Amino acid sequence: MTIKITSLSPPKWRSSLVLALVIQFSSLPAIQADNLNMKDANIRVLIEAVSRITGKVFVLDPRVNNQKITILSPPSVDLNQDEIYAIFLSALKMNQLAAIEDGPVIKITQDQLAKSEAVPVEYDEGGTHQGDVLITRIIKVKNVEAKQLQSILRSLIRPTGLLAVYAESNVIVIHDRASNINRLVKIIRQVDKESDVGVEIIPLQNANAGEIVRILERLEKRTSSAKGGGRSVPNIVADERTNSILISGETNSRMRLRAIIAKLDTSEQTAGNTKVFYLRYSKAEDLKSVLVGQAKIVAAESSTTGTNTNVQSRSRSSSAQQNYNIESHEATNSLIITAPPGMMKTFESVIRQLDIRLAQVLVEAIIVEVSENQAQQLGIQWLFAGDGGNQPVGGTNFTNTGPGIINLAGAAAQRRGIDNGSTTVVNPETGISTTTTNRSNGDNGAALGAVLSGVQGLAVGIANQGLDWAAFIRALATDTESNILSTPSIMALDNHKASIHVGQEVPIITGSATGSNNANPFQTVSRQEIGVKLEITPQINEGDAVILELSQEVSSIAGATATDIVINKRTIQTSILVESGSTIVIGGLIDDDIQESTQSIPILGDIPIIGTLFRSQATTKTKRNLMVFIRPTIVRDEASVASLTSRKYNYMRARQLDRQAQGINLMSDDIKTPLLPEFNDALALPPSYQEASESNNEDDEG
Repeated sequence: MTIKITSLSPPKWRSSLVLALVIQFSSLPAIQADNLNMKDANIRVLIEAVSRITGKVFVLDPRVNNQKITILSPPSVDLNQDEIYAIFLSALKMNQLAAIEDGPVIKITQDQLAKSEAVPVEYDEGGTHQGDVLITRIIKVKNVEAKQLQSILRSLIRPTGLLAVYAESNVIVIHDRASNINRLVKIIRQVDKESDVGVEIIPLQNANAGEIVRILERLEKRTSSAKGGGRSVPNIVADERTNSILISGETNSRMRLRAIIAKLDTSEQTAGNTKVFYLRYSKAEDLKSVLVGQAKIVAAESSTTGTNTNVQSRSRSSSAQQNYNIESHEATNSLIITAPPGMMKTFESVIRQLDIRLAQVLVEAIIVEVSENQAQQLGIQWLFAGDGGNQPVGGTNFTNTGPGIINLAGAAAQRRGIDNGSTTVVNPETGISTTTTNRSNGDNGAALGAVLSGVQGLAVGIANQGLDWAAFIRALATDTESNILSTPSIMALDNHKASIHVGQEVPIITGSATGSNNANPFQTVSRQEIGVKLEITPQINEGDAVILELSQEVSSIAGATATDIVINKRTIQTSILVESGSTIVIGGLIDDDIQESTQSIPILGDIPIIGTLFRSQATTKTKRNLMVFIRPTIVRDEASVASLTSRKYNYMRARQLDRQAQGINLMSDDIKTPLLPEFNDALALPPSYQEASESNNEDDEG
């Protein structure tokens, strides 16, 4: 039988209403079942004939009302109802039409519109539909994942069909013609078969798991290529932590690999192998202590793991694990290790993870101090003495403006000496008497000079002849301003302490003593560091956060007093958390201080105008602003180190160029100041001894 189907495009819609044609035993011309021949017949004619023969009820979609169909069949063929209905469904399929069974009614519509219709739903165990009728079937996949079959089955579905996978239940839903779905079910059942794939864990006693896996992978790759890749390749994975091998595959493959592993996992004839590890970043001695501790842990684990079935092999392995030796060679910064393969693999892993380039942190500190100091002093002091000025009887002594008048008078008297009475001598020849005053020698003004060294500003002393009375007037006005900026910087390794000190050592008198009769005086002196100190210990956290443990000190000499020097000191010790490249203030001080001091004689000092003669006043105003800033920068690679070094290097070279342009006073222009070379140029070094000797010999020969 030959079937030829010719489809014509349906006409345009004349109405938006859906028209249904119910055809059952109509009055159109009858068609015999044994001679089903049509040529360009209207689809209604075919539906009427099939309805009359099969007794089925059809509902025709008005959008396919004028479809033309051609069926050619030899007259000698006898067709029953089921065969005629199958031919009818095939004709619909070839014409992009679909028959949808809905109870006793069969709907005829366009194929692309059938997805939205309610078609019969079948389950895998009870599929009954045949032929080209549209159905939906739910298929349960038992042994493989349904998603793995999705790509294979999708290419076998008609463009208007539908295939979906529900992963949670591992089922496949197919919407298509029954004949195609039945074909797909056969394919699924051939693929969905129970497999003997399993997983085994094989612990090794002597060999290294990683090395054995590399050997097996090369072997399996060659075997698979030789056999054309027709068999499944097992998965082989090494567990370095337990020195075991995991095998996943079919039973035959696992048995074959297990036998190979048993042959390879044999004890070596020697006690161990020796390797030399040249370290790049770590110190050999530091890493040696870590490896010794790790070896003890590995040996302890080896002696306690396993089951009672492998006591003998475990004991043999434990004794082998104890036979190791680790030595460090300081000259080459290397480690010489002798150990069994399993322990050697552990050592290699530890060395590889610890011998890494540590990140560095560049810490830049900014210390800013702006201060202003103003002071005014004015005082008058009096001294009254007895007859001849030898015995002081009273006076005022104010110390808030400097040395008192009594100290000055005592120093002056020590310079003049002390009267020890007089001696009268009579000349026996002439009878003339001579009187001489006995006065001890003074100190030549040493004490007076020491007292006057503590006097600042204007100091005026007035005394009458004979020192019956004296007055000392002192006036001082000071105005001091300072603006200090210090920017120390230092580079440190992660978790390593670093410090920098820029300053000087200042001698400070701590004691003095004299010998008998004031002979051989001597002083004890200690030295104290003055300047800028910065100590840091950086810790780099995940990301770019840096924890800094730092100690910052700034000290300077404020000036000298009558006894010794005064040292200003600012100290900060703290721990902070800051992001790399960010600037953070770690501390500071804002100080505004006003001090007033008045010393006077009661009652007399309070008299207006005249009271100034009987009092001493001093006023000091100090304003100080101090801030300390820190900026850490993480340096992880050589490029970052070169960039930071270039920036600092070029800054110093620019300063030298400026100084060179200014010239040298009292020198000719031919004399140049020192200058750094370009950053990437080789530094100019003095010639070697051999080069210098050859040059001198050439000069002598010339």
